[in-house]
Amino acid sequence: MTIIRSRAELENLVVTRHQDGASIRGLAREFGLGRNTIRKILRNHAARRDQGHDAVDDRRPRRPRASKLDPFEPAIRQLLEQDPEITGQRIYEEIKEQGYEGGITILRQRVRQLRPTPKKTPVVRFETEPGIQGQMDWSPYTIDFRNGGKTKVLCFSYILAFSRRQYITFTRRRDFFTLIRRHIDTFDHFGGVPLHCLYDNEKTVVLRREAGQPVFNPRFVDFITYYQCRPKACLPRRAQTKGKVERPFRYVETNLLNGRRFRDFDDLLAVTRWWLANRNDTRIHRTTRRPPIELFLEQEAGALQPLPAHPYDASEVVLRACTIDGYIEFATNRYPVPYEYVADILTVKATEDEIFIYSPEIKLIAQYERLPAGANITLDNAGVHRPKKMRYDLEPVREQFIALCQGSQLFLQGLLTRFPKNAVFHARAISRRFCK
Repeated sequence: MTIIRSRAELENLVVTRHQDGASIRGLAREFGLGRNTIRKILRNHAARRDQGHDAVDDRRPRRPRASKLDPFEPAIRQLLEQDPEITGQRIYEEIKEQGYEGGITILRQRVRQLRPTPKKTPVVRFETEPGIQGQMDWSPYTIDFRNGGKTKVLCFSYILAFSRRQYITFTRRRDFFTLIRRHIDTFDHFGGVPLHCLYDNEKTVVLRREAGQPVFNPRFVDFITYYQCRPKACLPRRAQTKGKVERPFRYVETNLLNGRRFRDFDDLLAVTRWWLANRNDTRIHRTTRRPPIELFLEQEAGALQPLPAHPYDASEVVLRACTIDGYIEFATNRYPVPYEYVADILTVKATEDEIFIYSPEIKLIAQYERLPAGANITLDNAGVHRPKKMRYDLEPVREQFIALCQGSQLFLQGLLTRFPKNAVFHARAISRRFCK
């Protein structure tokens, strides 16, 4: 029985199993949902792929629901540790004496999640059919650049299990947004997406394991569902499960990096692109005895799932307070915004190359080329900041404030008398709140 721990995992299973041929009626029966709910998930997924999506619109935080069982979970774990074969009925009887007032059904569901499972048999490496599986991994390297000296970089590698065609690139970071952006580059490079992808247990993909089962990062599941791919996690300490992507790092070290010097990071990326097309794609693979590009074009390219009409929006979206001197800070760099937004909470959308700044009403107010992370640069404010006095001038908001209600003019006079230094600030804040 498949254990589903988040909405994102549910949607991934519904979408991928529907792609495999499962009917809406069958999916509704399997997951215990109404058919209209299944249809809604599939419609929303199709709309996102056809129309694209925006990372700003996807900020819908969901709070986990509290359960009556939460206070008794330590007791349940202790009972399972003492006797792994204890039944749900016996656990129900024990915790009911401790004050539990809930039902036995949700208790049995929790016990299935918490009960230790026997060790699984080792996973035997096997060959897959075209378009079925991809494997992804990272490897760190220290490169001695001619301009800049020794620098630590990370090699991102993704390989198709059937043809052994590989995509690699180098990055300076290994965070969530770098991970999904490199996936997008990979899928564009191959012109399609495999049905499954195999990962180790890095936190950007797998948050933790419960009862031997992986709990996937919901944000990553949302991304991978967009491309109709199902994530799969290796067993802990079983990296050989995805040996098809582990072993090629040796070839990267002995052929791409060995005996070559690079001017800087950009030169490394340029040489890597050349090496992929002229060396890695065309070499004779020692397992298949064929060049990866030949097997890919002959059998695997047509078996991959098509790309969506629009790529996934891999922008980083954060909230930042505008400082008193009219700047917002992102990745140690400071970007200017108009003075009228001083002290406001602004939304910042960051792609790899650009920074977009939005007002509290989600209106674009500034756009900049993204500065390198950690550079501690403050952008010139020429043409962005307005005179500070405009912020505190009453005239631009007087008529708007008086029009709020019948007694607003009298209230404004009281503000000016009681708070002569801060009256305009309060008037602007009240106007903004009630004129939305």
